[in-house]
Amino acid sequence: MKKLLRRAAISAAAVAAALALAPAAPATAENPYTPSEADFATCPPKPAGATAWTCFVSTVVDGTIEIGSIRVLVDKPVRLVTAQGKLADGSTVARVGSLTSGELTIQTPLLGTPIYTEDLTGTKVRIESTGSVVAGTVMPKEFGVKFRFLHPLMIGNCYVGTDAAPITVKPRIGLALPEVRQGLLMARVWTTDNAFALPKANGCGLIPGGLVDLIVNDRFKLPNKVGDNKAAWNWIVRHKDL
Repeated sequence: MKKLLRRAAISAAAVAAALALAPAAPATAENPYTPSEADFATCPPKPAGATAWTCFVSTVVDGTIEIGSIRVLVDKPVRLVTAQGKLADGSTVARVGSLTSGELTIQTPLLGTPIYTEDLTGTKVRIESTGSVVAGTVMPKEFGVKFRFLHPLMIGNCYVGTDAAPITVKPRIGLALPEVRQGLLMARVWTTDNAFALPKANGCGLIPGGLVDLIVNDRFKLPNKVGDNKAAWNWIVRHKDL
C-alpha cells in the first residue's frame, strides 16, 4: 500500500487540477474523524506461520445507501477493521476484526418531487458485520454485512441479511488519493457499488413473517434485485503491518 500511496502522491496535483475544472458537488458535512493508535485496537491477530499480515482500518466519513427510492445517510461513523496477508503455503487470507456503526438516518422523497426529508417514522439503520471478507489492495475487495432496522415499536431483531446469507458489498474504487492528517499518511478513497440485492427483512416482530415484517418489507419494497440499490461511500483508509 505504501508504494501505491507514493505513486498516487506523484499524480495528486494533476488529479486535483482536473477536479478543480469539474462542476462542484454540493457540500456535505463529513463525520468527524481523528486518527489515533486506537484505530487498530480490534485488528485480527497475525496467524501462526503467516509471512505477512497487514491491518486495514477503513472509516466511512460520508456517503449514502440507496434502497430503491429510499436513502440512508451515513451520517454517523461506520468503521470496518480487517487484516490480510499470506500464509506459509503462499495462500492469501483475510479476516474481520470489527465493524462498528452508528444509527443511520433514513430519508424519503416528498411525493412527486426530488426533495428528500427525514423519514417521519423515525426508523434508523445500523450496519453489522457477518464476518466474511475478501482481501483487496487499497481496502477489502468485498465484505459481508447485514442491515438492522431500529424503531421503538419494533420488538425483536429486525434484519435484512444474515450471517449465513450476507449482503455482499463489493466497493468499486473510483478514486484514491493520499491524505495526511496529524502527520499520518493515509488514503482517501471514493467507492460505489450497485451490484447487490436485498432479501426480505425478518425478525421485526414477535411472529416471524408476521405483520411487522410485512409492513417493513412493503415500506422498503423488499426483497429487491441487483440494480435497485446503490452504496456510494467516502472512506479514510489506514493500514499497519503487524
